[in-house]
Amino acid sequence: MLRWLLLIPFACLVAMGAALIFLAMASIASPSVALLIGGGVERLVDLLFGLADRGIDPAPAAQAAFALIGKLGLAIVVMPVALVAVASELFRLRSGLLQSGFTGLLAALLPLAMLRLSRSPSPAEIQIISGLFLVGAATGFVYWLIAGRGAGGERPAQP
Repeated sequence: MLRWLLLIPFACLVAMGAALIFLAMASIASPSVALLIGGGVERLVDLLFGLADRGIDPAPAAQAAFALIGKLGLAIVVMPVALVAVASELFRLRSGLLQSGFTGLLAALLPLAMLRLSRSPSPAEIQIISGLFLVGAATGFVYWLIAGRGAGGERPAQP
């Protein structure tokens, strides 16, 4: 019980913090990921100040943009590791490869599902998807290092 109350939430929080570090590293390694993170924020700020300069209230656009950023952050950083953590505990998945792979897969696919990408992705988008997969896989590995190796608790002793 203590595992569910302390260790798993702690491991998830550490893994989510690590995801932000891995995302920053991915933006250094990949120009496409850097454009997604840095360029998107720069364009958003330019858009909001441009609206304000023209006398248009930027609040609705800012609210919509920050809501989308929050949903993407939830889909990339929080949900993959939380879903895999719960599933690994319920199904006793102790394999680091499975936990890393499933977390990476969810980190790459959840944003696509949320944005409803209904066409084949461009090469730059494939590079971003690959970067998100690697960020998710590294995040899943951090979770596994802290709490995943003992997923599902102790197994009953066999007679």
